[in-house]
Amino acid sequence: MANTKKKTDTKVGIMDTTFRDAHQSLLATRMRTEDLLPIAETMDDLGLWSIEVWGGATFDTCLRFLREDPWERLRQLKKVLKKTPLQMLLRGQNVVGYRHYADDVVERFVAKSVENGMNVFRIFDALNDFRNIKTSIKAVIKYGGKVEAAFCYTLGHIYNNAMFVDMAKKLEDMGADTICIKDMAGLLAPNDAFELVTALKKAVSTPIHLHTHDTSAMSVATTLKAVEAGVNIIDVALSSMSGGTSQPPFETMLHILRGTPYDPGIDLTLVGKANDYFKEARKKYLTFECGGFSGIDPKAIIYQVPGGMISNLATQLKEQNALDRMEEVMAEVPKVREDFGFPPLVTPSSQIVGTQATLNVLTGERYKVVTSEVKNYLKGLYGKPPAPVNEDVRKKILGDEPVVEERPGDLIEPELEKAREMAGDKARSEEDVISCALFPKIFMEFAELRDKGFPPEAPKIPAAASVPSDGGPHLAPSEFMVNVHGESYHIKVGGKGHKSEGKRPYFLYVENQLVEVLVEPLMEVVPSEEGKISPSVGGRSRRPKAAEPGDVKAPMPGTVIKVKVKVGDTVKAGDTVLIIEAMKMENEVHTPVAGEVTEIHVKEGDSVNPDEALVIVR
Repeated sequence: MANTKKKTDTKVGIMDTTFRDAHQSLLATRMRTEDLLPIAETMDDLGLWSIEVWGGATFDTCLRFLREDPWERLRQLKKVLKKTPLQMLLRGQNVVGYRHYADDVVERFVAKSVENGMNVFRIFDALNDFRNIKTSIKAVIKYGGKVEAAFCYTLGHIYNNAMFVDMAKKLEDMGADTICIKDMAGLLAPNDAFELVTALKKAVSTPIHLHTHDTSAMSVATTLKAVEAGVNIIDVALSSMSGGTSQPPFETMLHILRGTPYDPGIDLTLVGKANDYFKEARKKYLTFECGGFSGIDPKAIIYQVPGGMISNLATQLKEQNALDRMEEVMAEVPKVREDFGFPPLVTPSSQIVGTQATLNVLTGERYKVVTSEVKNYLKGLYGKPPAPVNEDVRKKILGDEPVVEERPGDLIEPELEKAREMAGDKARSEEDVISCALFPKIFMEFAELRDKGFPPEAPKIPAAASVPSDGGPHLAPSEFMVNVHGESYHIKVGGKGHKSEGKRPYFLYVENQLVEVLVEPLMEVVPSEEGKISPSVGGRSRRPKAAEPGDVKAPMPGTVIKVKVKVGDTVKAGDTVLIIEAMKMENEVHTPVAGEVTEIHVKEGDSVNPDEALVIVR
């Protein structure tokens, strides 16, 4: 495919990130399609090189939290954005998820993305292991998209410009139309940017695109120096959605470049109109501002934590009522990163490292609880780490399990037909099948709600269960909207804990943020063994409270996705008995003692709370 820019061009191209990375970095990716569409036509008139609207965490968040169909978001935006190429972030073999998927899933995802309106695919691998982006690059070329291949910029004793130039040459040879410097944590200093871009322009003829964040407050200076060195395209965000963990401000860069040979010639009046819109729209998402952790932090140079990861770490800690421990988690991140071979911190490696750092802090013991993704990473199932991992840590987590040397994708059997069977009549399209392959449990929950008329079209209040014909008590809705002084809040009852001194903790999700409320109930109802609703006796919960050493409990609220034991099994201390999903990752739950499994109080799909005995070992 021919390059879209000549090497001698000086006018810089602009990609705006407001529709994707800006709100992923600042607002935990929570902006709804209904808040993007009204301003899309104005954005289309700006004359952008591209506009980033999809990929990254938006696909997952649409299904998991917003209960929107991500494919429908893409189609709706394409109808309005008729003149501007649409761009997405594609995680190579991870697609838009947190693990490697089979090649058939990667190819069909790309094919349907192009069919639904996607033009430019920024493709990267979290470990800079380019074996993991071969399939997606070939697919984008095959189906007529534009390949923007990226290398992840990061710092560490193993990294230097010669290494990044070598990466760029490999990406050019793989068929890249543009090459992206992906500085996801805002680590690229201005003078370093000038030197890196200068070296790249000498080594490759492919246009260079700079992506950076303002976490360390260097982004404006870094972007300017990159432009002066000859970078072809830069990323910005509207000023009301810029700065901090987001991108440099659009208007500021336009003012700086105005009258220079690099001036993109974009109408500032139109940019101001779009900015005013988002200034108001952002107010709707104050609950996701994450307590100031999306602002400027010079310590980012030490932590090397990307913008989206900071806001999501803060959100995860809020869900555990532990936001005050953010600094501890941030200090633990570089230690885990070193143990794992200095991977660049970008999804999914940032999620793997960040979640493990969180677990290390919350459990009080390093690697006492590890996610399945950490095990897979250390097995080599995400690719080859940039540097050797800490073998003591690997031994503690894996024991004598072997490490994979070949391309991880070669080990994965085709997955689409299995997803088609799983989705069954819940799948209304091929896109639904792909969604199911990527996020099976989340898609099935979404499809169930969609069938009932609850989002995606618009938030609706689920009707309360009807009053039983026998005149017994009826069940109140578990999800509802509450209006307070004209503001609407989505409330979901996530679970309840065990009574203490006459009060019981209830886990409520307010706009998807966990809040623990202590209440003194007048009367409670719990399901009987026959599945009917009956008054509780003495306020007893369905599951016993964890009190004995052999009472296995979850380290955090989550959902059981696998029960790995049955009553009568003999287990050793440390054996995995359950896998729960929490913080968007799979977490193994281990028995603290050896013995026999005498009781199991959960099944797959159950929501669990931290004070419940899920499995009893005696």
